[in-house]
Amino acid sequence: MFINQQYVYILYIGIILVTCGTYSNVSVKIVWFNNNFASLTRRAVASALIVSVGTLVGVISGQIYRTKEKPRYFIGHTIAFSFMVLQTILVVILCLIFLHINHQRSRMNNEEINQEIKRYGGNELVGDRHPEFRYTLSAQLTITLANEGPEAFKPELYGKEIQIIRRIGSRQSGYKILSDNRKVISTRKETIDEIIQALSISPENPLCVLHQEIAKTFLISSDSRKKYQFYMKVSQLDQIKQAYEQSVCTVQLLTQRVNTMKEKHVDMLRQLEPLEQEVKKIELRRNYEEKRHVLEAELISARADQARQQLFEVQYELDQIKKTKDDTDGQIIETNNKILDIDQRLDNYLIEKHDFEKDINGLNDLLSYFSKQKQDIQFKIHSFTQDCENYRKILTDVELEQIYLQKQIDKYENLEQQSDNNDQQRLKIDQEISSRQEKQLELDKIIISLTEDIRINDESIHDKQITIDLLKNELKQKQQNLDELIKIDQDKANVYGKWMSDCLKKIQNDQRFHKKPIGPIGRYIHCINSHWSYAVEKHLAPIMLSFICTDNHDEKILIEIFSSYSFDRRPPIYVRTHSNKVHDVSGTLKHIKQANLLSIYDVLKIDNITVECALIDFKQIEATILLENLEQVKQIRQSEILHWDKIDRKVKQVVEAWTSDGSNIKFDKTFRIYTNDKQPIKYFLTHNTESLSIEELDIEVKHLNNQIQEIKTSMNELKTIRKTKTDEMNQTKKMNTHNKKKIRELIKELDRLNSTMPIVLDCSLVDLQEKAKNYLSIYTDTIQKYDETKEKKDENLRQLANITENYENIIKKIDFKTHQYDLLIEKINNEQSNHYDIQQQIKKLKQKSIQINKNISKYKKKFNQLTKKQSKKSKNTTTRSVREIQQELDAINNYLKANEDTNEKRRDVIYKYRTKRDETKKYKQTYERCYQQIEYLKQFVNKRQEGFLTIAEQHQYYLRVKFQNLMKKYQFDESDIQIDHKKEQLELIVR
Repeated sequence: MFINQQYVYILYIGIILVTCGTYSNVSVKIVWFNNNFASLTRRAVASALIVSVGTLVGVISGQIYRTKEKPRYFIGHTIAFSFMVLQTILVVILCLIFLHINHQRSRMNNEEINQEIKRYGGNELVGDRHPEFRYTLSAQLTITLANEGPEAFKPELYGKEIQIIRRIGSRQSGYKILSDNRKVISTRKETIDEIIQALSISPENPLCVLHQEIAKTFLISSDSRKKYQFYMKVSQLDQIKQAYEQSVCTVQLLTQRVNTMKEKHVDMLRQLEPLEQEVKKIELRRNYEEKRHVLEAELISARADQARQQLFEVQYELDQIKKTKDDTDGQIIETNNKILDIDQRLDNYLIEKHDFEKDINGLNDLLSYFSKQKQDIQFKIHSFTQDCENYRKILTDVELEQIYLQKQIDKYENLEQQSDNNDQQRLKIDQEISSRQEKQLELDKIIISLTEDIRINDESIHDKQITIDLLKNELKQKQQNLDELIKIDQDKANVYGKWMSDCLKKIQNDQRFHKKPIGPIGRYIHCINSHWSYAVEKHLAPIMLSFICTDNHDEKILIEIFSSYSFDRRPPIYVRTHSNKVHDVSGTLKHIKQANLLSIYDVLKIDNITVECALIDFKQIEATILLENLEQVKQIRQSEILHWDKIDRKVKQVVEAWTSDGSNIKFDKTFRIYTNDKQPIKYFLTHNTESLSIEELDIEVKHLNNQIQEIKTSMNELKTIRKTKTDEMNQTKKMNTHNKKKIRELIKELDRLNSTMPIVLDCSLVDLQEKAKNYLSIYTDTIQKYDETKEKKDENLRQLANITENYENIIKKIDFKTHQYDLLIEKINNEQSNHYDIQQQIKKLKQKSIQINKNISKYKKKFNQLTKKQSKKSKNTTTRSVREIQQELDAINNYLKANEDTNEKRRDVIYKYRTKRDETKKYKQTYERCYQQIEYLKQFVNKRQEGFLTIAEQHQYYLRVKFQNLMKKYQFDESDIQIDHKKEQLELIVR
């Protein structure tokens, strides 16, 4: 406001001064109003209220100091200054009020005081309104000292007491020293120092504050440790002890200093070591220079001897290489003959394979033909069976009609013999016979129906038995495939190590996993095209042995299981959640197919979704293509057909390719091609063509077993139903027999009655006989048709049995041919593997032959060179080899070269070494003298300790004697004082 804003340091200093002035009075104010409020409740409320009002000033300041008024802030400064003036006025008024209240309370008598206390509710509630409470405007401290005896300080001036008053006020502070008659003697602090020195008062010594009552209380209530401390201070033994401890501390410090000097001496010796090494090196270099001249002469002689020896060795090696070349040429010829034999066997195996394929295809066609023919015959048998049943029903109806007509004819012939008296009886008998015949018809129909049900039941049982046989054959085939796949899976597990099978069992049996780890990944990967097996294996080989875990918990358990096996390299472990859905790679595959290329993803069959997602993420199988040879790579690079737009997580660009012989192509900016020697296939050796996995085959086997069990259960139910039907039919036949017997009895009775009285019928005997002839002709035709149909049915059943037998024989032939075909494939693979191995051997032998030719030419040149050098003869000879001499000479030359120096440098090093060595010796003598002086000082301190113990014992003896004499005056003869310096305890024994 009054200073230019550019002078920042002045403003900063001003802020510091203002802050100091402002906050220095805060503590004074807080103490003042806390002292002027009595009772805890009033003081707490007043303190909280006043501090809260003071804190609210910060809120107000944010409103009165506005940005638009800077930098002067006239309104804010004016309001702040006004409050400061108001505060000063209020403080002055409050002080005057406190003085007035204190003056009034001092004039009150006891009755007025009691009335005032009762007015505010008693002593507990009156607080600072108590008449005896005084509002404080200053503080005063009074100390009274006894001034008697021979050591009194100026008794003629101060008298028997000296009173010291210390007053602390807001305006002024000071001292007053009064005599026993309340007369002010002095107001100077120096006088107090004179009194303390004259009376031997130590503010730390408790003896200064003890009078008779306090001493009595101290001796009775204090413990032995405090009494011991009091004794030590009064007797000044504490000062002697401190002096001794200070001496001990001094000795320790000096010892540390000497130890430091000793360490410094060790450092000096360490610093001297490099110079000493340099001096030794100088001497060593002198010896090496002399030895070098001797070795050079010895080396010349050794080289001459070595040249002669090498000449003989080269001649011998040349002869050996020629022999090796002849052997290698013979091996190449023998290997070529083996290849020709293998090629011939392979051609024979391929012809045999082609024949097997033709036979199997022909048997499969014949199998489908027999299957179709079997279905047709089964349909015909079913239709013939239905025709036979229809004919049987017609015959049953005709027989019933014939029986009825025969009865009518018999009745008609006996009309003349019947009488009129038996009409009613005949009617009853006729009615009963009619009802019995109707019942007979119903029973016959029931028997026919039951017979038909039993027949149908038997056919159903027979059909189900045929179905069971077919399912058993299929189950047998599936079980064979499952066993083969399990064996292949075990072989595949052994490929990853002999320990893998046991490890997988441990993983399967361990119940600590959240989810069972998947692995090794190669068990779930199948190459459906053997032509690309080698390329696919080269691409996926690093990840085939890997495992996949869902979280770190499972990973730790899996590592724990792996640790129980010993192997060169632990299988890699990937931590990722198990996937339920395969990544969408259709976009990438679409672009690759449009370019008429084949990706690795198209030749793989992967049994696990998580494994498939891992291969897509880590090995880019959908974006890695397969090529026949490197010529195709050149065409792709020139045509640029792989350049399409990349879409994140949907369409990837092709970055890598593999050829069938294992060459790797990187489609990056540098476009690199890596070739290698073809290695035997390790992971994709199997030729299993089964499209289903072990789990799927196991599910199908279980499903077939369940079907067979269900059909057997159904057959048992049908057999139970058949037994029930048979029992019911037997019961019905019994009823039918009984009914027929009753009808015969009734007919006999009717015949008897008809013999007495004729019965009139509606039709004539000729009509009845005509009807009987017609039914007879129908019956005859129906029987003929029934017999023909039955013969056809039996013929078809025989054909069905023959076809079924042929069908089973063909299945057995197909199994046999398939087994032979698999054996032949295995032979072909073995021959191809042998062919490949022999080709590799031929390549190696040819390379070896080429290398041998090179070695022959090399050794011939070397032989000629050594022959030329042979003429140079050496006079001296040596027993050491050139290599040993050269190594020793090289070592000396390297050492001299590495440590090359001059004579001046050597003289400097020797001078420095001698100088520092002398300094080190002098320093050692110095710290040894100091060490001796410390030993003398320790002896002196020990003597002081002995003196201190003597003084303490004497002082203790005098104190005990005086205490005992004093107590004997008061008839306490057995009193004593026991002092334990180790425990720092003093006990008074009064008896």
